[in-house]
Amino acid sequence: LSPRMALCAMSLKPAPRRLLRGLASSARSWAVRRPFQQRNARRDDAFEPRLAPLVPSTAEPHVQAWVSDWEAAAGQADARAGIALLRSDVWDLPLRPDLVHRCVVAQHAALKQVHRAGKSRHEVRGGGRKPRPQKGTGKSRQGSIRAPQWRGGGVAFPRQRRDFAMSLPRRVVDAGTKVALSDKLRRSALLLVGRLALDEPKTSALLERLQRLGLSLPHTRAGGGHKVLLVGGDDRSDESQAAARLAAQNIPGVSMCLAKDVSVLKLVSHSVLLLSLDGLRDLESRLGGPAPFPRRTWPPSAVLREWQAAN
Repeated sequence: LSPRMALCAMSLKPAPRRLLRGLASSARSWAVRRPFQQRNARRDDAFEPRLAPLVPSTAEPHVQAWVSDWEAAAGQADARAGIALLRSDVWDLPLRPDLVHRCVVAQHAALKQVHRAGKSRHEVRGGGRKPRPQKGTGKSRQGSIRAPQWRGGGVAFPRQRRDFAMSLPRRVVDAGTKVALSDKLRRSALLLVGRLALDEPKTSALLERLQRLGLSLPHTRAGGGHKVLLVGGDDRSDESQAAARLAAQNIPGVSMCLAKDVSVLKLVSHSVLLLSLDGLRDLESRLGGPAPFPRRTWPPSAVLREWQAAN
């Protein structure tokens, strides 16, 4: 009991109604409020599910994926050339829409530009003299002919050139990229090939090989066809890869970039990811090494066994 309640009990006098009402309301609110939610009355009645932790769904260090044959003959459709091992901490993460949304919003903000800025009354040429006396004319009081209400005057709130870029931690950007890559593998929208190469920059040759892999091209604005993102290695001196990049510029819905230029916006705006083995190696090295923290978090005995086995 509080000191005031104790004094009331000792004096055998009834407690004030205001004090009793406050104690009852606080006890009722604490009974309704869940212990893991914020102390906000507008959010106490809504249950918000917790987001999944960024840990792989499997305890294995790698997951497997088919490698398609890029050099297959014309009669062979979607021929297999082998199996590739993908790091599970990059390609086996749960879906986190919050991280993907933050990365996409930041990239859209960085692309936003103001191409033409307006001029305020101080930036328009002229208007330094008072157009008429303050009193005696029967007209309104004016101080400059370049005020916003005058024809030829400045803009009241002009659009200004500024930087709309948003800063995101590097860990958030890498996590969003890993989540987008994991979603591609989970939805079977990932195609691995040995090498993205063409002997000469022929659009017909690239289109034939993409259709041989089972892709519906070209993409149309009505929604038909796939939007394909080709990702090659970071070696700019590879002439055959450069020829494939030139050929991809003429196909609607097909774009090609290097592994270091892969972003979350490019991944979510294309329905299929076509990745070469060189691009896979460079992309995984860009996203850092495997996490040293054990993937299992419970029970402690299993965590200790996995940590001892890894070290």
